[in-house]
Order: sequence, then C-alpha cells, then structure tokens
Amino acid sequence: MYNKFIFFRNNKIYYYLIGAYILLIVLGAYFYKNMGNYEERLKNLLLSQTISSIDNASNNIINRMLTKYPDFVTQNFNSSKIRRANEYKISDLLSDDISSVYILYINDGKLFYLLDASPKERGELGERFEPVQKKAFVEAKKSRETKIFIQPTINELGFTLVKPIFQNSKIIGFLVLDYKEGSLATLSSLLNVSVENLIYAILVSLFILFILISYMIRTQYIKYTMYVNPLTNTLNRVYLTDNYEKIDFKSYYIALADVDFFKRVNTLYGHKNGDKILISLINRINILFRTEDMLIQYGGEEFLLFIHKKGMEEDGFRNLLENIRVLIESTNFSIKYDRFSITISIGALLQTELEKSLQEVIYKTDRALYKSKHNGRNCVSYFDLSQPERLYREQLKEMIESDKLVCYYQPIKRLDDSSLHHYEALLRIEDGDNLIFPDKILPALEDSYLYSYLTKRVIEYNIKILQKDSFIRISINLSADDLVNDSILSLLSKHSDLSNRIYIEILETKSIDYIRVEESIQRLKLLGFKICIDDFGSGYSNLTHLLNLSIDYLKLDGSIIREILHDRRAYSIVKTFALFSKENNIDIIAEFVENQEIVDVLKGFGIEFGQGWYFEKALPYHQLEHLKS
Repeated sequence: MYNKFIFFRNNKIYYYLIGAYILLIVLGAYFYKNMGNYEERLKNLLLSQTISSIDNASNNIINRMLTKYPDFVTQNFNSSKIRRANEYKISDLLSDDISSVYILYINDGKLFYLLDASPKERGELGERFEPVQKKAFVEAKKSRETKIFIQPTINELGFTLVKPIFQNSKIIGFLVLDYKEGSLATLSSLLNVSVENLIYAILVSLFILFILISYMIRTQYIKYTMYVNPLTNTLNRVYLTDNYEKIDFKSYYIALADVDFFKRVNTLYGHKNGDKILISLINRINILFRTEDMLIQYGGEEFLLFIHKKGMEEDGFRNLLENIRVLIESTNFSIKYDRFSITISIGALLQTELEKSLQEVIYKTDRALYKSKHNGRNCVSYFDLSQPERLYREQLKEMIESDKLVCYYQPIKRLDDSSLHHYEALLRIEDGDNLIFPDKILPALEDSYLYSYLTKRVIEYNIKILQKDSFIRISINLSADDLVNDSILSLLSKHSDLSNRIYIEILETKSIDYIRVEESIQRLKLLGFKICIDDFGSGYSNLTHLLNLSIDYLKLDGSIIREILHDRRAYSIVKTFALFSKENNIDIIAEFVENQEIVDVLKGFGIEFGQGWYFEKALPYHQLEHLKS
C-alpha cells in the first residue's frame, strides 16, 4: 500500500506545481521558437507608437489641402503655384528623422509623383513611381489604413510610412514619408535590448521557480519521511499527531488493532525478530487494503486502520476486519527453527460522521478494543451505546424534534431595589405531565451531534420569544464547544438585531480552547451580545477563564453564595471576586440568593445582581412577572 510515491499521492499540490512548471518551460520554448514573429510584431508596434504624432499632424495638413482643393489631383497637376504651396505645407513634416515626404497619385492602377517636398532627389511631376514594397501600398489601399514597412534594400532608409488619401470616399493617392536609417537603428537597438531582457527575465524566473519548487518538495519530503516507519513502511504516530486536524476522519471507518501478547514474542526472540514479524504481518494486511485506505502504526504493536467509506458499506467493513483477523490467525510465522501463530484483537467505530474530533474516534475505538480483550482476544468488537442509553437518546431526539422542548425563565434582579434586569432561559422537556430537567438531558446527549442540535433548538425557541416580546431580555446557556460551532455562531449572527437583549452564558467544561473561544466571543461582542461565565467557582472553574476570556458578567456559583453567612472562606472568596470584578468592569450575578441576609451581604460587597428563589422560581413564559404588570 505504501511506496515511494505515497508522498506525492497524499500531497497532490506538488503534482500541480510540477505540471505548471513543465507547462511554463513548454511555453518558454514555444516563445523562443517563434521569437522572430514576435520580434517583428513588437517592432511594428514600436514603429506605430513612434509615428503616431506625425500621423496625426499629416492628417491635419492633408485635410486642410483637400478642403481647399475639391479636385486635389487635377488642381495640383495643372497649377505650379498650387503645387508649390502644397509642397511647402507638407515640408512641415520633415524632421531630423524623416528624409523625404511626397504625395503620389493613382492613374490606371499605377503610381506617379504629384508633390515632393524632399530636400534632395525629388520626383518630377507625373514621374512614374516604382515601389520597393508593392505589398504595403496594396494593403494600405485595401484596408484604407496607414501602413509601415521596413526598407530591406535601401541602405539610407530605415522604414517608410504609407498613408492613403481619400477624397469623396475614394482613394486618390498616398502620402509617403521615408524615415532615416538611424531612427530604425535606435528602435532596433531598443527592441534587441527589450527582447534580450525578456529572455533573461524568463530564464531567471524559470530557474528561481525550479529552485523554489525543488526546495518546497525536498523540505516537505524530508518532513514526510519522518512520518514513515522505515521497517514497516507505514505511517507512524508522528504523522497522526501533526495531522489530527487535516485528516478527514468522517470519510473513514476506523479501527484499532492490537497484536495479542506480542511482548512475549519480543521477550523470547528479541525486538529485532519481533520487528520482522510486524513487517510480515503488515504486508499481509496490506494485501486486503485499497489505495485510499491507510494503516498507521499507533503504538509498538497497535495499528489504526482507516478504511475509506467510498465504495465500502458497513457490512463490507465488518467482513474486511474479520478477514484480517482470520488471515493473521491462519498464518504461520517462523523465527529460526520455531513456528508459531499469533492473533490480533480489533476495536472499531462505524459512525465516525457523528463524532466531533479524531481524538474522540480513537478514544471510542480504544474502548471497543478493550471490549475485545475482555472477551478473550482474537475477535472484533464495535463501539456502541448500551441498549438503554441508545433508547433514551432516541427518545430525547424524538421529543426535541416534536416540539416538546420548552424553556422556563428565572429572573435576574438588581439587589438594591429588586427590579428586573433580565431572565435566564432554563431548558426543560415536557413529557406529558412530567418535566425532564437538564441533568437528565445533557449528559445523555454529550459527545454526539444531538448536543449542538439541541443548542440550536434552544436558541431558536428564545428568538421567537424575543421577537414577539420587545420588553424581555434573555440569557442563553452555551458550552465552550457551542461557541466554536460555525452553525451556532451563524444562527446568532443571523439574529444580531436582537443582540442587545441576548446574554450568552458560557457553561463550565473540562477543557476550553481559549484562543478559538475568545475569537468567537470577540465576534459576538462586535455584534452586540453580552458574555457571561456561568457557575464560576464550581466544577472546573479557574482563574484562567478570567485571564483569557473577555466577559461582561461573572455568575458566582450558588454553592458558594449560600455559604457566605456560615463559612468565612466562602465569604472571603465572594468578597475577593467582587473587588476583582469591580476593578475590571465586570458585573457579578450571584446565584442561589435565598434570603434578605444574603442580599445585604452581597450589597455590602458592591454586587449588583442576584438570582434565586428569594426573588422567584423559574416559570414558563406565559406566567412571567412582567406580563402581569
């Protein structure tokens, strides 16, 4: 399965880079081969730019003459006075670069001199003109546009401009300007320098690109070789560690295989012979793998099997794992004169698409592997919820989808006058006459896609309340994982018009990716949402939250608040946090406020808000206090 091309197979961008580089070389060779044509076109382009000003000036002179003399050819032919006046006019076109200027007329398809303002070697009136480049005159007549041609035979001349003259929409002749050889030499020199510079630039660019592409490929290949075990030619754990976020694990069925009692082999025959057995074992497994499948050496004798779901159904995956187990069991391995067989135990996960991270997938395959070992080894086990857990989760899913989800609302009030500040939305599920509380809901849905689905349903439920009640302000509980969930952030952003009445309470979790959570908090705060840390002082709470997260409110856990009248340490903790929050512009909300004595102590600390049964229990929306007033 793994060979010397595995690097390129897994880094296809380098195929494209090499292909693009080859294409550039081919284009460069084509350009060089057709340099003459391009040089000629470029030279004509430069000539066109050079004569643009003189072309415009000649237009003005000719237009004035044609306007003054309706029968231009005949009048100039019959009157020497008119001819001298017009020759004087066109002589204005002479310059250091132009050696001669003259006008030819057409008679019976042939060209004859009509006017000539050249300083020397003038053509006589009616004298036949034989062009060196007849093609230029034919093209100028046919296209009715100015043409330029380089003089190939006349040493003194560089190039010639041929301009058709129209009168009454008919071509009656041509204005001809001969440029000196020096003007073309300057242009040719400039052109040669430009072409040479262009060639050098292309060659240097191709060389630099070659160096860069070679360096990139070499650097990445060296890094990639660190990922491959040279003994087994399989990817190792370093690859897995560096690519946890890049591997599209949801596209694979994943299994963890362990060679049973392999330490005995190493003990009896030594690690060198043990490595030979592993190489032989891996080669046998690879026979059953496809090119899109992966085998990663997770530990000494543990292997992660990534079996791509493309073209593989669940039954096919189950059969593959069983075939691998049987193949290894039926193989006789030999070391020196000893022949023996070995077995493997396998733990697998089918529904990887439901997991949030590759770490969670590996954790669950490891649990399934433990099950295989517990069942006597040499078997395949699959991670699955227990039957009661699965049934309960399905029941919750059905109740959530059938709109049995509701929220009860407990008020957060100002301690000084008991006025309402906002409500906290508390999750409930109505199952007939029974209410199911969060402690019976959230743990059952943890580590599944249903958890984020539930969060979105809670947000949507409260958005409807906010949209129909312009008075109410609500806090909604989100986990740290919810705050880095793009679909949840998008839902909140979509309803940012309600942000001044929505408070986000961050629930405590075992671990928080502070960088990503803080990015989400800043995004939400820009939209106008207020952020609060919930249940601070309990569970996994720590001061790191305060140091890493930009919050507006800090909600102190009720287990501390209810003890401040009896426990000196609780009293000191609350007092300390009150001082800290005041100095950092953070408002404190105290939970479990149960009597007036607690209210008085909290007010003495400068704490502004409280929540608890002393004020009111959580109630459904239609029973809320503010609706009665």
